Amino acid sequence: MSDGFTSRKLAILVALNSDTPDKSPKGYVDEPLLPLIVLINNHKDYVTTSSCSGRICTYLEGMNELQSEELYMQDMEAIESRVAQDNGDKDGGEDAQVAKGYEENTSLAAVEAAKRAKGGQWLYVSHDPVVFPSEQDTEDQQWIINTLFGSEAHRVVPMEDSSETRTLDMARSQLVYFKFEPMILHIEASTPAAAKTFLNHSLFSGYRNSGILPSAKRTMLAIRSTLKLDAPIAYIPSTSSTMPSSIPKIHLMVSVAYLRVLVELSNDKFQMNVAQMSRFEKRLAEYLNSDADLASKKMGDQGEWEDKDARRERKRKEGLLKKQQAAMRKAEAETRDAKVQEHSNEDPNTDAGSTAGIATSVQ
Repeated sequence: MSDGFTSRKLAILVALNSDTPDKSPKGYVDEPLLPLIVLINNHKDYVTTSSCSGRICTYLEGMNELQSEELYMQDMEAIESRVAQDNGDKDGGEDAQVAKGYEENTSLAAVEAAKRAKGGQWLYVSHDPVVFPSEQDTEDQQWIINTLFGSEAHRVVPMEDSSETRTLDMARSQLVYFKFEPMILHIEASTPAAAKTFLNHSLFSGYRNSGILPSAKRTMLAIRSTLKLDAPIAYIPSTSSTMPSSIPKIHLMVSVAYLRVLVELSNDKFQMNVAQMSRFEKRLAEYLNSDADLASKKMGDQGEWEDKDARRERKRKEGLLKKQQAAMRKAEAETRDAKVQEHSNEDPNTDAGSTAGIATSVQ
């Protein structure tokens, strides 16, 4: 275990036990994760660096409007220049149309990169399932817009009322995403061997998207499942950037009924997420708090880590070998004694002479 890991772990534990908010939007660890985090951090080979117990959220991605507008205009100029240089066909010809499509697709990638140059906005975040109203009819559907879009709900235009139908405009625009994100843990391990053992328990617990992260200085783990849900649900038209004095509208891409389906799916995934966390915690408790704990494991003959079963098998084989060696030593000793006795019987100065003396006395 390196001194660097030990000092980093100590600093993290001090921060977790302090009253100072952490760097997460909430500022503190999610309560459902506390038992699991305590379990992990109590082991000498692991420390949690970040975590989330799972959440339902809506997110408006960032947009550097000036930069994206400039990129858009540059791309449009490139398209016009490409068409003007065509072979003189009034409509630009087939080659020009292909070139135009290529330029438009390329500009989409450029705008996509540009609109992430500035931070986005969380419209809604919940670490618990969404609670539906007890009584709901068609007129009460506004509640789901108010819930998912929060303080920006007044800007939302339902899909049925929107005149914006151009797909290209949607792709170029700021998008609002509905997300369900399951539990995620980032863990630093003291050694690659310890990380591999923890990863195996994670994979067997259903966290199939988990892995060891490449790092030159640390051994990091990301523990993730496949329960994620991520879908665009609304957008702000790109033309809104030309009207800076007005508050741009947020146009729904889907119906309110579809938003309800997404929420119901996420609530179901929340239940699966909690059940998966429970199984994971139980498995880790059996591993971290048992005789198979890495802290109490003993080293094999070659210096490798061995679990409880491997150690038992090695001890059994060592016992059998000792018995065989003892039996061989006993057999060798008995063989030596027999040879000594046989040699003694053949010596004329000992047993033969005694026999002759006895014969003489009898006569």
